[in-house]
Amino acid sequence: MLLENQINLKNLSSYLVVILFLIFGCTQQPNEQNKKLEVEKNISFAKIEFSEIYSSSNFTTLEKWNSYSELSEYIKQFNINDYSSLIDNKKYIQSFFIELKKTTPEDISKPEISSRLTVIETDFLRFESMLSNFPLTDQQKIEMVKKINNSFSNLNFQIDKLIEKASITEP
Repeated sequence: MLLENQINLKNLSSYLVVILFLIFGCTQQPNEQNKKLEVEKNISFAKIEFSEIYSSSNFTTLEKWNSYSELSEYIKQFNINDYSSLIDNKKYIQSFFIELKKTTPEDISKPEISSRLTVIETDFLRFESMLSNFPLTDQQKIEMVKKINNSFSNLNFQIDKLIEKASITEP
């Protein structure tokens, strides 16, 4: 009987140790998540890197396209936290993108490029609407800038692929 009590006591203490480990182990994880959330709340645009923009290597094609240079400058402004060109400027943005699409160089004036430009235009107009109509958090601004950067990178990548394809198929 004494032996049974010792075995039961050992089993009970083993279970108690496992339960305490689980309790204290589980409570530590949310504290780490709370610390991450606190850090994310203090966002500084100066510390955010937007260097993930894919730049086209076809300068000869793009230097003739003045509207592309202007688009690139707008995106650079967004990356330094300057949104003044967007706020309450919907009509200008629309006319800018119409002109951008009209002046696309002939060698890259393809549906693939037009669709990428439409995506960027949509991102610009959405961002303009958000900035003009709602108070945005820094995180929301960062997400929109990243989305625009991604769309611009996709445009640049598609331009490179079209020019590469054309150079391969040329005799």
